[in-house]
Amino acid sequence: MLHAFGHVCLSNKCSQAPKTASFTRKGSQNHNRLSDRECLYATATDEMSSPPVNNCSEIKPHSTSSLTTAESPAIAIAAVMSPDMTKRSYNSDLNPKFSTNSPELMFDSPLTSVQSIPSPNSAPLEWYDLLAEDAINNIDKYNLNLDLDPAGLSRRQSPVPEAEITGLYIHTPDERQGIVAPSHEQWNSPDNISLNESELLLLRHFVGVIGPILDLCDPSKQFSTTVPRLAVHNLGVLKSLLAVAARHQALVVEPHPYQTNSSAQTPGLNASDTNSLTNPYLQVATHYYYECLHYLSQNLLYPSYAKSREIIATALLISTYEMFDAEGKYSSGAWERHLRGIFWIQRAQNNNGECKDPLSRAAWWQWIRQDIWVAFREGRRVLTIWRPTRRLMDLNPDELCLRVVYICGRCVDFAANEKKYDINTRIEQGGKLLQALEDWQRILPSTFQPIYKVNQQESGDLFSPIWIHPPSFAAAMQTFHFARIIVLINQPSMGDINDFRVRQRFLDESVETICGIAIMDRGGEVPSAFVNFQALYAAGLCVQTPAKRSVILQLLESTLDIIKFPPKTLLNDLTNYWRAES
Repeated sequence: MLHAFGHVCLSNKCSQAPKTASFTRKGSQNHNRLSDRECLYATATDEMSSPPVNNCSEIKPHSTSSLTTAESPAIAIAAVMSPDMTKRSYNSDLNPKFSTNSPELMFDSPLTSVQSIPSPNSAPLEWYDLLAEDAINNIDKYNLNLDLDPAGLSRRQSPVPEAEITGLYIHTPDERQGIVAPSHEQWNSPDNISLNESELLLLRHFVGVIGPILDLCDPSKQFSTTVPRLAVHNLGVLKSLLAVAARHQALVVEPHPYQTNSSAQTPGLNASDTNSLTNPYLQVATHYYYECLHYLSQNLLYPSYAKSREIIATALLISTYEMFDAEGKYSSGAWERHLRGIFWIQRAQNNNGECKDPLSRAAWWQWIRQDIWVAFREGRRVLTIWRPTRRLMDLNPDELCLRVVYICGRCVDFAANEKKYDINTRIEQGGKLLQALEDWQRILPSTFQPIYKVNQQESGDLFSPIWIHPPSFAAAMQTFHFARIIVLINQPSMGDINDFRVRQRFLDESVETICGIAIMDRGGEVPSAFVNFQALYAAGLCVQTPAKRSVILQLLESTLDIIKFPPKTLLNDLTNYWRAES
């Protein structure tokens, strides 16, 4: 589904208005007023509360970025419309005494109102119901020879106190005093689960390829290190890990007749079936996926399991499997539906982007990354209703990489196809988001600056290579420009020709940066490519010349060749968008 965005016009007589709001010269005198700025975020809560009173000290950025105050889009666009407001913004310069609202915390998410969220105890079961329903509906599609009763996937027992489950507690010398000690979790194995040769290969593929994709902005590398250790003690984590590894292998391995021997036979794939298969990894992946669901149906009755790190890891791995399995279709698909279920589990455990447990925190950020892409493509809001509590000045570089993901989610909210806001409100909301992006960029340390950058005039190319290292910092800059583009092309304007020219200048800058980083990464950095393709797609939405469109299409195609996700139908979506613009 092609996400529709508004046109960026270069004259004050725009013949084609954006879908979010129409261009008009009518409006109040404050039609493009930016909000005040804030450096202290709201009190930690999942509910939407009133903005906090600002009491932080004046912030001094680590360093100035290449985008100066005078060049910032939020201020420059406003400069052609409200000189007094621009002067105020120059003087404030991240000074908290000018702030009452945090720009990046403006929008709630009505799709996830408190009334629609299951209770903490029932959230994992509600999520599992979504999985089971879709799995049963698709059982004939995959023609699986399952060693389990498909109807059993829909059966579940109500959670019961763990003390009532036979064998969950063991006797101790303290029993005579009425004290019992819990044994190891019944849903975990005290010893390592044995792996056959094929499973070991899939585990190594996960650690070497998929883990780094999920760990791109996580210095603790939770999915490459912690999750595999959980997997060898928990069958649910293991089955979901093997499923996502095999599903990714199905994308990267050319279809061919499967050759195997009995010692390396993958469970779930009978030797008699292999001759007819064009891509055996797909069959294996599906089998592991169903085995994981069967495990969940048997173990969600343990209250401790429903609140464990293992179920969080399993849920995120299942979501990643469904991401690879989505085939570019999101609306009402398994991935789209089940992202909502993971949101329920995260809330039930009170997980968010600042929680103490590193695995839960890493899983939250990966979930929100996935939901941002689906929300962007579907024209809906991002599911989270969590808001950060830490100030930009208190974040280290790795945390700044994650903060821009959150801001990006709010920008996707702004681009959602909603009609309830008038044009003045839309202009103001867009200005606040541009201000939030500017605040983030201006506080970046010098380590986010390019190590290598070719002068475009000297190179003679449409786009010149830009190398930012480490890759997580490059990904953050890609995310920043992705977010800025989708705000600029969805924010209506009542300005004159100068306003449109300023917008186009900033769009051109973002396109050049996105394409420059993508050119430098074209060698095959798989984790970075998962951010590149999203940024390239957004860049393609705002270029006008055939030459630049051709380069972007080539870069996007080469990126999709590297990651094999999403399918190349994304190229068709972009070319169809251009065709509609002609």
